[in-house]
Amino acid sequence: MAIVAAIDDSDRAATVLAEAQTLAADLDEELHAIHVLERSELVEVLEKDVEGQDLTDNYEVQQVGENLVDRALDNSDPEPNISVRVGDPGTEIAAYADDEEARYVVIGGRQRSPTGKALFGSVTQDVIFDSPAPVINVAIE
Repeated sequence: MAIVAAIDDSDRAATVLAEAQTLAADLDEELHAIHVLERSELVEVLEKDVEGQDLTDNYEVQQVGENLVDRALDNSDPEPNISVRVGDPGTEIAAYADDEEARYVVIGGRQRSPTGKALFGSVTQDVIFDSPAPVINVAIE
């Protein structure tokens, strides 16, 4: 089993990864970090056309994720296994959690509404509904 941290390229990534690291250490579970790029983002990041290419094992795609995780890491244990996927973020995160038999998925939530209710972004909502494992939403103001 594993703890899966779903991270994006925002400032929230460090907080999500830190919470997932703590959970993985406390539960003595392996830590995984996943970042999902949509194809349109990938074209911008790689600055080249990727239409029709199988990007699953693409070195440049993996580098994007590794660089992102390196920026978010605080160098504490455990170090995550890093995965980068291309596609719909909610779908890919849930599929990865299923593939890795995740015990928990840790994801960053959006800010709160003026009435104090938590607002979930569409990716967070998709993961909550589709994940085979319980989802921990790290509320980030």
